[in-house]
Amino acid sequence: MFDGLILAGGQSRRMRSADTPEADKGLMPWRGEPLAAHAGRYLRAQGANRLWISANRHPDDYAAYGAVVSDDPEYTDCGPLAGVLAGLQRAQTPWLFVLPVDVLRWPDNLGARLGDAARPDRPAYARTPGGPHPLCLMLHRSLAEGLRAFLDAGGRQVQGWLRSCGAVAVDFPDADALVNLNTPEDWARWP
Repeated sequence: MFDGLILAGGQSRRMRSADTPEADKGLMPWRGEPLAAHAGRYLRAQGANRLWISANRHPDDYAAYGAVVSDDPEYTDCGPLAGVLAGLQRAQTPWLFVLPVDVLRWPDNLGARLGDAARPDRPAYARTPGGPHPLCLMLHRSLAEGLRAFLDAGGRQVQGWLRSCGAVAVDFPDADALVNLNTPEDWARWP
């Protein structure tokens, strides 16, 4: 049993242009639907009990895809780990399966393999031939206090926190898996 968390709380700075000065990637359409809709459908298909969306802008729009959680005001400048902490604090199951809203081409067995590798004291995250995907991860609710302590001590790097709690990488051989749509060029490459 796990809840799903879509990380959509970023500023989408690399997607902004003169035409889209207020771009919010999670709400941008890809193949006819916002990225948030694709991520939510995938998490539900993987078995998510409840769906949470970490969003610090446009909460009413994101509410169409799951229960919206925003970063604790104490951690507004802490990056995606603030969203992970918010999800851990609200999860209603022991486990939380996290996905960034701008990652696509998920392996069919991502949730199962991350779940098999994760332990209550050790998260599991995905890695492809292109490198680690530290925010595609499965983690236990009991890690919330350790994450809070990491943030309180000034930690911000996702991989730094994962190293601090002994996270394990789960390898996926497909080089085109877990594609990240960060820029207009990425969107053009993966229409």
